[in-house]
Parts: sequence; structure tokens; C-alpha cells
Amino acid sequence: MKRIIDGKTYNTETATKVGAASFDPHNPGDFDWLYQTRHGAFFRHYGGMTNQGDDFEVLKPATPEEAKAWLASHDLVDELEALFGEQPEAGEAESRITVRIPDSLKARIEGLAAANKQSMNAWIMRCLEACADAQTSAR
Repeated sequence: MKRIIDGKTYNTETATKVGAASFDPHNPGDFDWLYQTRHGAFFRHYGGMTNQGDDFEVLKPATPEEAKAWLASHDLVDELEALFGEQPEAGEAESRITVRIPDSLKARIEGLAAANKQSMNAWIMRCLEACADAQTSAR
């Protein structure tokens, strides 16, 4: 299925299916799938049959936060951690740090985070996790 939504193409043929769940456990013909495009955007493809017996299919863009919540709500832990990194264990403390960066770098980070539909904090945290993982793997 291929749709253009807000000037962007969403295509199940070229995207990667990252999760699948039953939309309605009482109707095995219903489906709810999560995809990620080649450029990192998420979307859901879901459908089934209405109460009137009509088939329907929907493509709906999803933010990274919505994709993460969808994966968590369907207990797709391995898929969630493959996309968003290992999740902190319950009760793990969080810390704040202050980093001074040039305004030009801040502007670039803001643009990249917005393009990925993430907050600056989430984008920076993913970058730091990837860097730390790479350093750990190299040892």
C-alpha cells in the first residue's frame, strides 16, 4: 500500500516492517503493523472489517515516541530496543549534565532532531548511546 500524506510518501513495499500485532483479537482478519521508512520515519498500516462488513485499510504516520509506545504496548521489547536502544531498568536514576556548544552546532542539532520528529534531548541521548555502544564494542 502506498499513500502520500502531507506531501510525504509512505509505502509498505519499500519500508521495513518493525512490528506486527493483532488489531482486534476477536477478528483474525484485522491487522496492525508498524513500519519504518528508508529515511527513518515511522508509520502504522492497519485495517480489517467494519461492523457493517466493509474492509478498510489505513496508513498513519507516527512520531518516534508513538512508535516506541506502540511497540511497548504490544510487548515487542526486542524490536523496541533494536530501534531505540536498551531501556533503563525500573528505578534507575537519571542525571542532568550541562554541555556548552556553539550556537551553530545547536542549530544543526535542532534541525536534525526536528527532521527525526524527536526532541533535542531524545536525539542527543540516542547519539550518546550510539557513541558509547561503539566505544564499548571496540574494546
